[in-house]
Amino acid sequence: MQDIVKGSQEKIHLNVYNDNVLAQADSLPRVSVYDADDDAVPLVGFSNKVTDEEPTGIYSYMLTPSLTNIVRVLKIVWTYQIDGVDFTTEDFYRVSTVYATVSDIIDFLGFGASPNALNYQSPEKIIAAEKVARTIVEGYTNQTFYTFYGSQEVFGKGGDAVSVISKMLTLDKVWENDMLLIDNTVDPVYNTFGFGLEISPTGFAIRIVNAGWDVRYDNQVDPAVLYYGRFRDNGRYKFQGQMGYKYVPEDIKIATMLLVNDILANDFNWRNKYLNKVNLSEISFEMSGGAFNGTGNVTVDNILDQYRNTNIVII
Repeated sequence: MQDIVKGSQEKIHLNVYNDNVLAQADSLPRVSVYDADDDAVPLVGFSNKVTDEEPTGIYSYMLTPSLTNIVRVLKIVWTYQIDGVDFTTEDFYRVSTVYATVSDIIDFLGFGASPNALNYQSPEKIIAAEKVARTIVEGYTNQTFYTFYGSQEVFGKGGDAVSVISKMLTLDKVWENDMLLIDNTVDPVYNTFGFGLEISPTGFAIRIVNAGWDVRYDNQVDPAVLYYGRFRDNGRYKFQGQMGYKYVPEDIKIATMLLVNDILANDFNWRNKYLNKVNLSEISFEMSGGAFNGTGNVTVDNILDQYRNTNIVII
């Protein structure tokens, strides 16, 4: 799946083959664009203009910022005919927020700007390394560091607050056991939950707002008061809204760039094959066992440890 930077404009291509040879379609192919996670109906309001490129059999379509302005996977469906026979081709493109741009990485790591420089790295290699580094960061922390819209489900523990896995930025709708209880997107606000809700300062918990009562963040019950937390024990709660981070934290960018440096280094392939000792004609080296733990970089591990999502309630 090809990565496309969020908010960018990029031309994508279709190669039409007939008997394994590039061939002209009977007419210009038609293109439909879908959100891959909700592909029942194509996205509308966008140009469907397809361009006939050189050589014969190659066609292009421009993905504009209006399609790449949010993080998602785009499904591109091409339909065309060859000698009156219908064909359909599907391609997928992931719109991503990069954690460090090519310019960021070149400046931070001091790579040469010219191909003649000894420490030069091509933009193509840097882009590919950043994608791998970003994947490592997300896998290690169990988080993504950009803004996206969606929902998540968690189970209550009998308290007045409930922890969530992904950081919440806004709270639009709330369901309890598939029943809609709160809808903040309508006016007046729909609420049969009994209390208002707010996002905790960390973004990793949702708690009730009740000025006339002490809010409980655990499942402890005062035997003198017949009161239980509003988030019922084992109740299933679904929260919908903006999630993630409004911007990439600076230390996440640094960790990503350090990993890019490791990925582009000569010893990365050795470590990636679990070889801890290498003897070459002119050089030999032995890696510490820690090189195979975490990300393989102790500095990066120390940076990312503070972001590791272990599903602990953080109020």
